[in-house]
Amino acid sequence: MTNDEDKANRLESMALTVLFFAISLALLLALFAVTRPGQASGGWWTRPALAPGVALGLLVLANLVTLARSAVDLRRRPATTAERAEARARMLGWLRPLEFLAYFAGYIWALGLVGYFAATLLFLLGLMLRVGLRSPRWLLAGALTALALTAVFRMGLGVWMPPAMAYDLFPAAIRTALTRWF
Repeated sequence: MTNDEDKANRLESMALTVLFFAISLALLLALFAVTRPGQASGGWWTRPALAPGVALGLLVLANLVTLARSAVDLRRRPATTAERAEARARMLGWLRPLEFLAYFAGYIWALGLVGYFAATLLFLLGLMLRVGLRSPRWLLAGALTALALTAVFRMGLGVWMPPAMAYDLFPAAIRTALTRWF
């Protein structure tokens, strides 16, 4: 590692280790409740939970060792105020992808309301505005991308989507065309 690269924050690393330990332990404990031996079970070595159980057990053990080493290191050299502030800022940065997950959830919700083309257009233009691509050239590119995606999936591949609720607002002939093409 060069001097220019950021060193790992010990508190952030410990928080990640706690998170991984908790998830792997929860999966290990749930594993035996959600798997059942099959009819052709020849012994304990043929059970479906064996390989995932061994892997998760090793993961729990590795996370426990890492957690213990981190705790010893933090006890030997307590974290500074600057290190705490940096860890807090980095861990809040973990939440940033949730914003885009919420946008995608809104897109999925909008599919049933306004249809594939309109939802895709709104989603793409919204993302472009969010990331700072606000010039007319970029917005036109987003609109053309939505149109191209609609053409590829609806017309080219024949992907069927249920009609959107907004289509019910139109006369029957227009509703049929919207359902078929958009």
